Amino acid sequence: MAETHTIPTERVGTSPKGLETVDLGSGFDSSQWRNLRMREATLQPGGSLPMHSHANRPAVAYMLQGELTVYIEGKPEPIVYRAGEYYQIYKASHAMRNVGDVPVVFIEVDLTN
Repeated sequence: MAETHTIPTERVGTSPKGLETVDLGSGFDSSQWRNLRMREATLQPGGSLPMHSHANRPAVAYMLQGELTVYIEGKPEPIVYRAGEYYQIYKASHAMRNVGDVPVVFIEVDLTN
């Protein structure tokens, strides 16, 4: 498996599956997004997501399976989230990797255009 402390630079082994979207329409003031989205994401063993940001679209996620290693810009050590745990991402750039032997599966809810 990949070294735990090496920040991913590519999208590998991930398969997001849209579950539901709510059109927030023009009634959602002071925003540049319009949809509230829920999706199931799967990250295969050895899979990764490169550094990215949710600066204008906060996200919360609930871990269903596996262990997800998350690298947050400016933090010296990654954080590991396990099945049954949740996390939120907003403003901080981050990358993700599955260094385990089973697929990581999580439900994520975020705002989109």
